[in-house]
Amino acid sequence: MRWGAGSISGDGTRTAVLALLARRGPLSRAEIAESLELSPATVTSSTRRLLAEGLIAEQEPRVTQSGRPSIPLRLIPWSAHAIGVQVALEHISLVLARLDGAVVDGSTWPFNPAAPKALDRLIGLIQAQMGQAARQRRPLLGVGVAVPGAVDPDSGTLRMSVRLGWNGMPLATKLRTALRVPVFVDNDISAVTVAERLYGPSADCADFLVVAIGQGIGLGLVLDGAPYRGAAGAAGEFGHLPILPDGTECACGNRGCLETQASTEALTRRAKEANLIPPQAGVSDLGALAAAGNPHARELFAEAGEMLGRALAGVVNILGTSTVVVVGEITQLWDHVQASFDSALAAHLLPYLRNTRIEVRPWDDRLIAVAAAGVALCAPLAAPRQR
Repeated sequence: MRWGAGSISGDGTRTAVLALLARRGPLSRAEIAESLELSPATVTSSTRRLLAEGLIAEQEPRVTQSGRPSIPLRLIPWSAHAIGVQVALEHISLVLARLDGAVVDGSTWPFNPAAPKALDRLIGLIQAQMGQAARQRRPLLGVGVAVPGAVDPDSGTLRMSVRLGWNGMPLATKLRTALRVPVFVDNDISAVTVAERLYGPSADCADFLVVAIGQGIGLGLVLDGAPYRGAAGAAGEFGHLPILPDGTECACGNRGCLETQASTEALTRRAKEANLIPPQAGVSDLGALAAAGNPHARELFAEAGEMLGRALAGVVNILGTSTVVVVGEITQLWDHVQASFDSALAAHLLPYLRNTRIEVRPWDDRLIAVAAAGVALCAPLAAPRQR
């Protein structure tokens, strides 16, 4: 498992060891060192601290091929927990997750970010979840909050969120002051990407992309083993890639962004403009029309798939990543998008990149909240400078 330069030192080693044990089960110190490409001395030092903190434990020695016994180390999942929060345009989702990432509690609540006391409501919901964890005697490491928008990785300030309408908000500072626990704030897709890097099927992949397609379109990047956020956390705004020179005005203020044509919100809008679905309908209704054979509905999905495939090919051609993970609400309708997406992607990828693996994951409404909990559990890597 290759990690980016400088990303696995100090507390980062702790994060990597815990994630590895969560994913693979008990391992000896030598196996941990080999898997993480670390020196035995570094692993010994890190695991000594984790043992003292009660986060891992030693198992009975086992005999190796060399004849020398090794001592497997195992994670103690219930020794620490984190609350994960997804703040979305119309709802807040909260989960309580164990050290191994398993969810033990959760809830979803309606939310209006434009309401005068929206922040107070967010704080109140988190406090209620904290109270529940305390009553269940579940030790809490901290709170991870995932938001749509550009988050400053140093301070946890939400620099701009087109969807929430929150700009320049010192969200991490406000939440820490109110909650009096460690709080880490991250972009929602960056949080999903970090969780994938640590706990997901792509954990052993040093270079991959996470493309999230729903009401908005976002992109998470892992390059040379480490999550990449760009200057001031602004990397990954895939949805604002300009596609049409004089297209529909985007919420960001520009025109012709990919998000205005290929997001689920855009598909719904375009279907209503074409009188395919009634005003109160959603993208699932458009999907039902396509499934019934309506040619105009199928055409809308095909156009979106073509734009997504062509745009993603450009990104892969630039970065050369070996794997792309597709998540989001669009995956529930992927049958209507896949043919044109695959065709456009293959047509525009460089020949030596056409073996890039595309993994389309089933959508889970709690995915972002669970990933936000991972941000708190693996804070040194996910939010290395938010202290």
